[in-house]
Amino acid sequence: MSEVRIESAGLDQVLIQLREIPDQVRQALERAVTTEALNLVRIVKEDKLSGQVLGQRTHRLRDAVHMLGLDSRQSSIAAAVGVNLADAKYAAFWEYGFTGVEQIREHLRRITQAFGRPIDPRTVTVRAHARHVDQPARSYLRSTLAEEAAGIRERLHAAVSVAISKSGGGAA
Repeated sequence: MSEVRIESAGLDQVLIQLREIPDQVRQALERAVTTEALNLVRIVKEDKLSGQVLGQRTHRLRDAVHMLGLDSRQSSIAAAVGVNLADAKYAAFWEYGFTGVEQIREHLRRITQAFGRPIDPRTVTVRAHARHVDQPARSYLRSTLAEEAAGIRERLHAAVSVAISKSGGGAA
């Protein structure tokens, strides 16, 4: 499974004392982390998988990207963004790249050209074979997180600061 985790690790002072912060602040941070995760999903789908990194053919990879969940523990709050591999088994192929031999099963192909000339459409059998693949990584998840990391930290810090000031806990 390919996934990207958003952690509020940039808020060191807040996280150290997270157990002591009122529930209102913790809930605000959970909402902010969820919002940031959903924003990453939107950016991946609308930008990265709509032509910036990969073009669209079937929308299967784009539709498989989503927020995998929110993990809220005593000392951390994290949201995971990733791909449901049941819907797009090839997601890691593009995210991490692949070099090696790929086994191609026998299949049918419809052809409309032969030797560069148009012909009447017909279906031909392509026999099973192996082919060498050297596909460089075309990251759409990790690159989006890297590009958005500074803004995410700022927005999470601002959300916590606002929640602390509203709860009467002073400034962060």
